[in-house]
Amino acid sequence: MRYFRLILFSFSILFSELALASVEVEVSGVEGDEYTNVMALLQIARLDKDKSYADYRVRYLHRQATADIKKALRPYGYYQVEVNAQLETVDEGWSAAYQVELNDPVRIAKNMWEIQGDAAEDKAFDNIVDNSNLKEKQRFIHSSYEQVKSRLLSLASQRGYHDARFIKHNVEIDIAENTADIDVLFDSGKRYQYGQVTFEQDILDNELLHRFVPFERGEGYRTEKLSQLQVALGDSGYFSQVQVSPDWGSAKEHAVPISVSSEPNFRNQYQYGVGYGTDTGARISASLNRRWVNTQGHQLRGITQLSEVESRIGANYIIPGKNPQSDYYQIRAEAFDKDNEGQTNRLYRFGASSVVAMDKWRREYGLNWQRDDFEIGESSGTSQFLIPQASWNYMTADGRLNIDKGFRFDVTLKAASEALLSDADMASVELGFKAVVPVTENIRFLARAEAGATYIDDFDQLPPSLRFFAGGDNSVRGYAYEQLGPEDDTGTILGGRYLAVASAEIDYRFKENWRVALFTDIGNAMIEPNEKLKQSVGFGIRWISPIGSVRLDLAQAIDEPDKPWRLHFTLGPDL
Repeated sequence: MRYFRLILFSFSILFSELALASVEVEVSGVEGDEYTNVMALLQIARLDKDKSYADYRVRYLHRQATADIKKALRPYGYYQVEVNAQLETVDEGWSAAYQVELNDPVRIAKNMWEIQGDAAEDKAFDNIVDNSNLKEKQRFIHSSYEQVKSRLLSLASQRGYHDARFIKHNVEIDIAENTADIDVLFDSGKRYQYGQVTFEQDILDNELLHRFVPFERGEGYRTEKLSQLQVALGDSGYFSQVQVSPDWGSAKEHAVPISVSSEPNFRNQYQYGVGYGTDTGARISASLNRRWVNTQGHQLRGITQLSEVESRIGANYIIPGKNPQSDYYQIRAEAFDKDNEGQTNRLYRFGASSVVAMDKWRREYGLNWQRDDFEIGESSGTSQFLIPQASWNYMTADGRLNIDKGFRFDVTLKAASEALLSDADMASVELGFKAVVPVTENIRFLARAEAGATYIDDFDQLPPSLRFFAGGDNSVRGYAYEQLGPEDDTGTILGGRYLAVASAEIDYRFKENWRVALFTDIGNAMIEPNEKLKQSVGFGIRWISPIGSVRLDLAQAIDEPDKPWRLHFTLGPDL
């Protein structure tokens, strides 16, 4: 008899396995995150509707469905859920339908969060609770409760409460009353402070490296300060790798030592380049960056560049300042040789400056001596000027290279006195502005403007390097490089006392890394400020490359329609 039952059972399993059918599942009465969670936990809904399943398996999962749905809705405060479940055979398959009645959710009756320890006086912890979705009479959502707990622990870790813990964290659900009581006691313990900072390296004086540290010993611990230190040392160029770590195991009297391990960079960096610009023609360049000259972290940078229009050689000697990540001093020596459409100039310049760069601002004060040997049109001469200079720059943008929103503002002041190693009294001001404004997701508006004015009694004493010129890739397109301005009898552009240039452009991104643009430029270099401005219009295409926009433009000078369209090619960030 026992064997007979076993045979019957085996046949029943065999026939049930042969009776296969697909399953269609429909859930109604819920939506949003609640629906998503129901479908994730509802086992019958996870069956592949394109496959067939044994009848006994479908019926079993259907019996489990009500419990699955109720379980999925509890984290959202619904504990009084009713489910009308139906299972039918349809066209040699199964149709499972579940009508959900949520009813009233559980609401918070008591919301008690107590913080003790040093964090009791730290408003950042109160803000987490106050700004959460946990309020009395609000629906109790379990994920919001867990999120607040997680944020408290995360904040404690970030702000040096290394011993923080929950002494109690209870949620009591009264199903009969449909209420939730939250009772949490969070003990932060004592806040740790920064201890001694040690550097594991042998290329620089520790005194220099300690100037990178953005906190004082004994100051309350904050993880973000360690990140700032790591970024600052990484950006310095001295090291190829930097790791800043708190040594919690060695903490004494709630002071945690900070260890900075690093790998030195290659001391010398060599770079070589070949390029082409419609302003300068073909060019080649070579540069040397000696990342540290001595243990005080001084740096030396040299560059040589040869092009069809302008060649130069120069060196910068850089000395870290009090806050080396934001300020430094530099000594510059450079020589330029320029030959462009009737203008030749050999310039020698030597100078020193102090630079401070903080957040979006950059300020530079400097003193430069320069000598020019020049010929321009029918005149020639040699001049020297000792020029105190001050410049300020402000820039804000949503990126460094490829920018969708941002603007930049520049101011430069220069002066010279005949009584101080200069051939004439001179003063000038230069203003610059650029903006990138998003119009729609794929359309941008770009604007730029430049203005300048120079005071000097005898304009002929002003060398070409201190005069204003307009025209070219980054000025008024449609005109050749520096070929806008007053002319002499030979047709040579002499440059001007005043400069006014503006541009308006709109571009459209038609593919991920491609844009087309329409633009108009206007401007001129002038002896008097009321002279006529020249205008151009044009169009172009941009490739959004990893090193900034590559721009190819065609522009036509409106004032000189007989001239052909001019091609302009530029590379670099929009600001």
